[in-house]
Amino acid sequence: MAKRPGGTGTTSGRSPAAQARTEQQNARRQERLALLESLDCLRGAPPGELARLSEYCTFRAFQAGATVLGQQRHDRFLFLVLRGTLELHLRDKDGCEVLMGVLGRGDCCGEGPLFGEFFRRMSALAQSDCYLLQVPLNELRNAQAAMPMVNTALRRVYKQRMIEATLARVPLLSQLLPMERLALAALLRPANFAPGELIMQEGSNTDALYLIESGHVTVEQGELTIATLGEGDFFGEIALLTNQPHRAGVRALTTTTVLALPGEQFHELIASRPDLEAQLRSVIEQRMQATVALSSDTNRGRELEFAVQRGLLRGAYLLVRTPSLCSSDCRYCEDACAARHGRARLKLNGAEINGLEVADACRQCSVGPECAEVCPEAAFERTETGVLLITERCTGCGECIPACPYDAVARVSLPTLSIAQNPFWNVLHHAIEKLRRHPAIPLEPTRPTHRADKCDFCYGYDDIACIDHCPTDALRMVSVEEIFPL
Repeated sequence: MAKRPGGTGTTSGRSPAAQARTEQQNARRQERLALLESLDCLRGAPPGELARLSEYCTFRAFQAGATVLGQQRHDRFLFLVLRGTLELHLRDKDGCEVLMGVLGRGDCCGEGPLFGEFFRRMSALAQSDCYLLQVPLNELRNAQAAMPMVNTALRRVYKQRMIEATLARVPLLSQLLPMERLALAALLRPANFAPGELIMQEGSNTDALYLIESGHVTVEQGELTIATLGEGDFFGEIALLTNQPHRAGVRALTTTTVLALPGEQFHELIASRPDLEAQLRSVIEQRMQATVALSSDTNRGRELEFAVQRGLLRGAYLLVRTPSLCSSDCRYCEDACAARHGRARLKLNGAEINGLEVADACRQCSVGPECAEVCPEAAFERTETGVLLITERCTGCGECIPACPYDAVARVSLPTLSIAQNPFWNVLHHAIEKLRRHPAIPLEPTRPTHRADKCDFCYGYDDIACIDHCPTDALRMVSVEEIFPL
């Protein structure tokens, strides 16, 4: 057989070393594919999709005691367990760490951000030396349409974990063993409610304990809003324990999913765990005392009603100002915000609640943000600190602006940068046009002229401009619970 000039004599024209590398790469692909096909968490996904998924996988090893999830650098990955065991932990409503379960071969963790924001407080620790496959979440998001069955398999894991995590986040139930919560999860009945929809009517009888899986609700007594509840909270316990009709109604403030534990199973649970009944009665006493106090304080009731209407309870933090520390003509905070971002993203002279003035800015809605739900480009992203961020995917379509109930989003123009302003480009452009016989589409790419803009607590900076430039420390960030310890 004749050799090609400078060749090796092989029919492919490639060296034996290159062929060996190709064969090794193919062998590794087949090995990764075989591993993925053996994992329970990907059950039902076809080989073609798994082959694509394998291209994104990186082999990782973690020593016993290492943190796999719960550190910022790791929380943007899906992890598939090949060998070893992981402890999955979650913090409950009181901030206590709860063991959700132990993961082994075939399990996965880190899938939560693909489908929701619920898992920001979840962590995974290597119980033994572990071998894992690491997959970047951004690659999975971009390939979801091409891997529908992989997406379905991971969503199945997510939904089941949501139910188990809801039980783990309720302080009342977090003391149960993981296997007890798993058995309890099988009894729960999910139900979805739209904003404004009545979940439980005042004066009606109940047959279940309700756990909030996602969303926010208001608790209403007559015309008075007496409390708000969020993910991991529960309601309906008073009627179950007292055998009396509900003393208050519950209405969905955002899109809400609740899990109903049937009354029969509820009574079986507290019969087997008297300590749970004691805790429940303590919660009932606290809630009744809070209701009495709020009913007698009409000003506080009005403040709470206003806070609900203006969405002040939908995030975790608020920018507040102490009016006595700030002169009426001072605008240092607004000026500093405008200097950094091109416009002031906050407004002063907002609502005064409990002696503090709440600045009017984005609420960073933790559940069901309307702006994000209508965005056709999925340009809104939750950061590791809970800030709702507008990413570069924004095209400036403006659909998020009327969707925000609190007028917190604006449409701003982008700088008009054009490569045609470059003198070299003008010369090249005219030369190309002379060679063309027919008109052609301009070479300059189309780019958005506007984008959405809102407060993001100066994400990416080392400080928050408005707070840092306040000369009297009148402006600060506080938790919602500090203003409304409900």
